[in-house]
Amino acid sequence: MPADSAQRKLPLALAALGVVFGDIGTSPLYTFETALGAVSPISKVEVLGVASLIVWSLLLIVTLKYVFLVMRADYHKEGGVFALLALLRSKDSRSDTLRLPFYILLLLFGAALLFGDGTITPAISVLSALEGLEAVNPDFKRLVVPATVAILLLLFSVQRLGTGRLGFVFGWVMLAWFVTIGSIGLYWIIRNPEVLVALNPLYALGVVREAGWQTLTLMGAVVLAVTGVEALYADMGHFSRKAISLAWHGVALPGLLLNYLGQASLALERPEYFQTNNPFFLMVAQGWPTALLVALATVATVVASQALISGVFSLTAQAQELNFIPKFLIMHTSRQERGQVYVPSTNWLLGLTCILLVLTFRSSDNLAAAYGLAVVGTMVITTLSLFLVMRRCWRWPLVRALVITVVLLVIEVPFLLSCLTKFPNGGYFPVVVACLLLAVMLTWHRGRAIILNHMRSSRGSVLELASVIEAEPGSHGQMVFITSNRQPRYAAARAFEMLRRGGTLRGQVVLLSLVNAMESDVDMPRCVEVHRISDKLWHVVAMHGYMQEPHALEIMARAHELSNGEIAKVGNETFYVLGRELIVEYFGNRLARWRRALFGFLSRNVSYAPDYFYIPHEQIVEFTWMMRA
Repeated sequence: MPADSAQRKLPLALAALGVVFGDIGTSPLYTFETALGAVSPISKVEVLGVASLIVWSLLLIVTLKYVFLVMRADYHKEGGVFALLALLRSKDSRSDTLRLPFYILLLLFGAALLFGDGTITPAISVLSALEGLEAVNPDFKRLVVPATVAILLLLFSVQRLGTGRLGFVFGWVMLAWFVTIGSIGLYWIIRNPEVLVALNPLYALGVVREAGWQTLTLMGAVVLAVTGVEALYADMGHFSRKAISLAWHGVALPGLLLNYLGQASLALERPEYFQTNNPFFLMVAQGWPTALLVALATVATVVASQALISGVFSLTAQAQELNFIPKFLIMHTSRQERGQVYVPSTNWLLGLTCILLVLTFRSSDNLAAAYGLAVVGTMVITTLSLFLVMRRCWRWPLVRALVITVVLLVIEVPFLLSCLTKFPNGGYFPVVVACLLLAVMLTWHRGRAIILNHMRSSRGSVLELASVIEAEPGSHGQMVFITSNRQPRYAAARAFEMLRRGGTLRGQVVLLSLVNAMESDVDMPRCVEVHRISDKLWHVVAMHGYMQEPHALEIMARAHELSNGEIAKVGNETFYVLGRELIVEYFGNRLARWRRALFGFLSRNVSYAPDYFYIPHEQIVEFTWMMRA
């Protein structure tokens, strides 16, 4: 590995360790104990079988599926459910934007489930960590809920610092955690090397066969070992596939395998420990070693909530790019990694929901039933979508794609069935949240598709607009129609609508297309293109990097230079036209009244464009296009 490449990947891998692997990394605290409790009485066969199930779940689901397969399915180096959607849609020849194919609906539901889980994970992680205070002093129980709320407030307050900075701090915490639990596990393996036979998958198959009617309970416990795995893919844009893979293979996986096998060794030597609470902490000597381990576990568990928070930020940014949610302010926090984003509105909505959950449920036990279902549901949806990626994008033979898909589903479907048993006791919460978000995404996407179709079919082309403008009397003034679409016909449609409503197009008209580039910075000399349509009508295309804010006045000044002064210099007689489209009636496939109302509400609450484009407020012309499509 070249020196400069290593200097870049190692800090990224450390940050990934803190952000991506917090959730899955703290699962040894409760997974082995819970799984062993599902196969009583405890015997050697059960201990080795449970250990084997956990080990092979980590190897097959995390390593094989996510690290080796799913993370290869990136879209412009972005990961997550929406990256899969964009990748598959790029290979789809269907042009109908109103009727979404089934795989898109499935992936949208998977993304909505992750949003739902993102509200639960921070709440249950911090709550369960602070409940450890009760082991120190039972009187601390009354402090758990207020302390949890305070820590959640602090956690969501520091998100604006960016994933990179947070990951660097959290990375050292998780590095200490993985080294500690790995070392403790290695000590117990050395005491009882026989546990290494659990690496044989036949022990996993044996315990499933012996569990009988307890199989679903057992699988519901084992799945706790891989909750948080979707963060590997969802957070890929924050770091990189290589950095996440390096952190997993180099630190996280060895630490987890050693600890789970070490717990199996403890169970073989001291099975009575697993009749008590928190046998994990009995792996070290009582006294100050236990106190240090409890302190480290508390910090690590708090850090664990970061994985889903960062994942939700990525999902929000991707959903906006794919036009499934309205425009919100998105702040890019890194020039090196485009996917490192902070979304203020999402951050505080998520934080408020987490706090409300803590105040409502008040204990991690009450929240536990709602935990896991969303992630496992997304895992199954990802596997089904991966089959399409293997066939359509990678052109793999049918047999190879089918074998891999079936193997993964044989593991994941029992996990899903076991989590569905929690549905009546709280598992419904992420599903309800997911259904509400799905309704928002489908309504916004359909509404925007109706509007774009209507604008495409609107009377008048760009050339016809040029003829109309040339016939307009007066040569003073300048009107700039702003759009985020590269094609000028959408801005032209707004100009025609203004004329239809009795407005005038005085002087020069500029159709300004502001297009987001894939790179962090685009220098001014090459970011602006000017296209002359007629003496009075120009089309200006301005590219801006994701770390840059499109400054309309600077762009127009550059356009003035490139046109050798033919595009008028901006001044007091320059007006910027911003349109907002609402659907008041739809005569095609009926759009329900509640969806029109929801679309109108969303349209009225998007980010305020004048502030985003740095346009003087006194030079803004805003109009609402009430569409009857």
